[in-house]
Amino acid sequence: MQNKYFLSFIFLLGILLIGSCAITTDEETDDLQKYVGVWNVVDQAAKLNYNVTITTNPSNSSEILLDNFANLGTTAIGLVIGNSVVIDNQLLGADYSVSGDGNYINSIKLEFNFDLNDGIDSEARIAVFTK
Repeated sequence: MQNKYFLSFIFLLGILLIGSCAITTDEETDDLQKYVGVWNVVDQAAKLNYNVTITTNPSNSSEILLDNFANLGTTAIGLVIGNSVVIDNQLLGADYSVSGDGNYINSIKLEFNFDLNDGIDSEARIAVFTK
């Protein structure tokens, strides 16, 4: 009879352990949602102030869309990995390419380091996003 209770205990313990390992997407959703919104940007190298609107990418649940990135009126795509954003080399409009990365500092501040290339010159930029 004692073995029956012991085996039941082990069985329940196993179920609890397996249940605690279940993968949830809430954390992934939170990783993207903290970037979403309208951000005021100070682009230090270009000495520009402009707004960037960040939304989630409906085509990829790991990406955000940065509308008006680098004040070019076009949209850059960023891959979110926790508190980091990777902007792989991509075209912005017909004349520019961009690549770089960003960091989530807190709920009101992001920082991006990126290279902007117009086909002739490449310019390193640092942009601070605030809400």
